[in-house]
Amino acid sequence: MFANIIKRIKKEDGQAIVELAITLPILIMILCAIIDFGWLFMNQNSIDYCSREGARYAIVHSASKTAIEEHVREIAPENIADTMNISITFTNTSNPRLGDVIIVISDDVNILTPIVGVFVQGETMNLSSSCTMKVE
Repeated sequence: MFANIIKRIKKEDGQAIVELAITLPILIMILCAIIDFGWLFMNQNSIDYCSREGARYAIVHSASKTAIEEHVREIAPENIADTMNISITFTNTSNPRLGDVIIVISDDVNILTPIVGVFVQGETMNLSSSCTMKVE
């Protein structure tokens, strides 16, 4: 009699389901964080690259602000090219060839997963980059 009771107490048929129910939400959160971190990291690298290339284009070609902005939008990835804010400043406005050029680019990038959106307070995250180069 006691043997049957002990067998029923030690029965572990639903153990795997309970363990899955406990660990699955944690694994999904980690996976979503990895996906969003990679997405944001890639977009931040793209914005950094665009600001450096815009400053380089400005000092090499002595271009106007509109030509610099067009060049930056041409080299930018499709997902940020139309929405990024570009600020171009020459420190010496009377003779831009004697000063510095400052390129500031910012953009609101969409978060891909709703789980990470909870931690960043919204569906977008603002990424920005600036680059200053001496015009020679």
